[in-house]
Amino acid sequence: MCCKTNRRFLLLYASQKGQAKAIAEEICQQAKEHGFEADIHCISESEQYNLDKEKDPVVIVTSTTGTGEPPDTAVKFLKEINNKSLPSDHFSHIRYGLLGLGDSEYTFFCNGGKIIDKRFVELGAQRFYEVGLADDAVGLELVVEPWITGLWVALNQEFASRKEDKNTSFCANKFSNLCLSLQAEHLKIEDSDVKNNLSSKAYINSELPTESSQPSLSCSVPPLSKATLNIPALPPEYLEVQFEESSGQEVSLPYVSESSIFHVPVTKAIQITMDDAIKKTLLIELDIS
Repeated sequence: MCCKTNRRFLLLYASQKGQAKAIAEEICQQAKEHGFEADIHCISESEQYNLDKEKDPVVIVTSTTGTGEPPDTAVKFLKEINNKSLPSDHFSHIRYGLLGLGDSEYTFFCNGGKIIDKRFVELGAQRFYEVGLADDAVGLELVVEPWITGLWVALNQEFASRKEDKNTSFCANKFSNLCLSLQAEHLKIEDSDVKNNLSSKAYINSELPTESSQPSLSCSVPPLSKATLNIPALPPEYLEVQFEESSGQEVSLPYVSESSIFHVPVTKAIQITMDDAIKKTLLIELDIS
């Protein structure tokens, strides 16, 4: 009898403001309800996991920051997998699914997730589930919720496929042992008449699982209306400004000497949103030398 299939998967997140982390934690919580064990880590915690030896499915949730870069927590990870000395089959043992978060008003939409996905493919990794790209401009939940719902379907299929492979391997070993036993018995038979009449046949009939429809972001099961994930609200701003009515008393402003004010040149100004974006965002660099 074959051993019970392990239903653990490695869950990595790369988060800049906490959104990707919150979604990964929601996936981790739902995993228990679906009979899976999610081994969750920030992608920067390389001492807690080892992709070079990872045998279970890998699920990655990552956001995008700056001018289309992965989060700061993924810088070390990207440096490691972008090593040009790595062979093209370095990640051939990895089966993964990826969810990218982004904003289509920015020029490089979901580029953080696309960079990781592209490099994984270059290193021989294979997707067990399609890549999901969520757009904050229209609502992350429109993609995140059905993607998570489809993830459980894809993981069930992945583990079922692995169990089938193990059973096939087990049967093949049994068949091989049977053949060896028959050969040994055949050599022990000294009667040439019996030896000539002896014939043995063994058959294996292992049915492969029929292909079922792959998870789809447009046809989720159950439908989006039954999904339970709630996208958390953005964290509070670091600087809170409140306007209050004047009390009638004059408030003296602190004196600022002109010598403490410096006029510095603008060395670079890059527009990081699309030309038709409602709110334009500029990246400004100043020369303060």
